[in-house]
Amino acid sequence: MTDAPVPARYYPPGGDAHGHPVRLAWEAGSLLILRDDGPTLRAPAVTLAVEARGFNHEQWALSWPGGDHAPHLLIVADREAAPLKQVAPTLFRQGERYRRAGRRRLSAGLALLLLLPVLLIGLLLLSLEPLADRVVEHIPPEVERQIGEAMLLRTRAEGPMIEDGPAEAALQAIAARLTRPGEKLDFHLARRPDINAFAAPGGVVVVNSALLQAARNAEEVAGVLAHEIAHVTLRHSLHQVARSAGLRLIAAAVLGDYGGISGWAAQLGELKFSRDAEREADLHALDRLIEKGIDPQGLPAFFETLARQQAAGNLRPPVLFSTHPATAERIEALRANLAGRPQVAATPIGIDWEAVRAALATP
Repeated sequence: MTDAPVPARYYPPGGDAHGHPVRLAWEAGSLLILRDDGPTLRAPAVTLAVEARGFNHEQWALSWPGGDHAPHLLIVADREAAPLKQVAPTLFRQGERYRRAGRRRLSAGLALLLLLPVLLIGLLLLSLEPLADRVVEHIPPEVERQIGEAMLLRTRAEGPMIEDGPAEAALQAIAARLTRPGEKLDFHLARRPDINAFAAPGGVVVVNSALLQAARNAEEVAGVLAHEIAHVTLRHSLHQVARSAGLRLIAAAVLGDYGGISGWAAQLGELKFSRDAEREADLHALDRLIEKGIDPQGLPAFFETLARQQAAGNLRPPVLFSTHPATAERIEALRANLAGRPQVAATPIGIDWEAVRAALATP
């Protein structure tokens, strides 16, 4: 017999569903059920079935056959069952295996439960871009225009603009050659030392004066402008703003209030497009240049001009290269695409480019 009886709860066949408090002991291969409200019961070990139950399997259910196919049942807390395990280890062995497996499953479930918020946040972040892109399709043109104007205002606040003179006139002349009937495109020249240009939503294109100084002719500048126009017509700029705005833009679409988006978008600065977007803009730029009778070789030629100057140490890495990755592979792709197109006659733009560069060199 065990030294100290084990407390348990006894559920007789067809008896009270709440059970009765009892004490358990082990004697001569049988389990003794010591009751305060009735005679002691004896359950031979060969008749006992043991099963781990409860949350985290912290209880043991001991049962044996009773009358009318209803079994006797005992519920013992695991913390109290150690004496029984010592005297009848084989009885609890199978249950212990199930208990450990159950605890492992519970631990895995709890870990998953803890990770669920992280997973949900991750899924939300992954879904933001597709949702934002879908919202772009419904942004009114006037809102797109407001975003572009806001970004232009920010550019004006950061430094001087060139509003007249030979360089400004040259920029507008090239832009006029590239613009299709009915298109709303606004070109602006900023006096900046960095070689760069960017397209904002709504058809706003800003070109830095350093880019015009680095170009060898008007056709090279036309190639860059055609590339930026492609970003506008393909709505790359608006998609990039939408992805950066994320939930803010989605909430604005749901509420139908885009008022705060244009002011916030002004803080984005220069937009950075994906390599696929740059490749798409390159091909559309070639289409436009050919359509307008401008030598399309100007686009790859401009990147080659910058690459040569940089290799010679005459030029620091252009901003244009970081925001518009002009790698050797990209230049090669442009050349290969042009080689596969039929040759068409091009009309020179006819701008005295040395005069333009000289005007920009004068403060």
